[in-house]
Formats: sequence, structure tokens, C-alpha cells
Amino acid sequence: MASRIKFDVLQALRDWKAGKPVKTVELGHVHRMKDVPGFSPTIDTAEHIHRDQDRAHAYCFHVIEYWISAPELTLPEHEEFLTVCDVVLEPRFRKENEGLTVEELEGAEGLAWKALRFGWARAIEGHKESFYIEVQNPTAVRAT
Repeated sequence: MASRIKFDVLQALRDWKAGKPVKTVELGHVHRMKDVPGFSPTIDTAEHIHRDQDRAHAYCFHVIEYWISAPELTLPEHEEFLTVCDVVLEPRFRKENEGLTVEELEGAEGLAWKALRFGWARAIEGHKESFYIEVQNPTAVRAT
């Protein structure tokens, strides 16, 4: 699969592994929604969800690296891709993923699929500037 990967995805992965900042978008939500019978769902202000962007993106880059390092695999459609992540990758990285929300895990998988399919720049494009963040691999940063 590596021959079909866009350069900017490989560059983002290299930067992540080296502990350099990677421009991206936030994964997950700050809050949960609650259903209100007869009305639209509203924000559940009872619980503020802590987002761990470095760990969520670590999982995203694990997913990307898995697909890049398996040349016999072809990138499937989104639903099948998510099934592979659920069955193969989430259990493999369960300890590292402990405490991440479902939204963070699904966001990481979605970003990985889109990056593998279209490239890193296209995967993160289209957001207001205030939604962009930079993340760094904390393991690589500590090692320097």
C-alpha cells in the first residue's frame, strides 16, 4: 500500500515519530448530547469530557502506520476499514487507548482513513482556523 500513499501523509507520520509538531484538527467532543423527548438533543452540561489530543493522534498514526506497513492490503471502503480497526487495531493498542472516548477513537480512525485515501492536507482541510491545532508525539518529545 505504501506506493499509493501521498507524500504529505508520510511527512506527517515522519514528523510525528520525530516529535515535531503536526498540524491537525481536534478529535472527539468536549461534551455529550442528551435526548430531550419532543425536542432536539441538547448539550449535557453535567459532564465535561477531557480530550487527550496527543494520545488520540498517536492512535491515528498507529492506524496509518499499520496500513502503510502492510503492502498486501488495499484500502477498503470506510465501513470495512472501521471494522478492521475495531477487530485488529483497537485491541492491539488497548492499553495506550485506555481512557480515550469513543468519539476520540472513531475520530482518529476516520482521520486516518481520510488521510490514507486523500492525503493529510485534504483530510484536515475545510475547517475554521480556530479548529486547527498542533500535536506532538509525547514519547518522542520526552526522548529528546
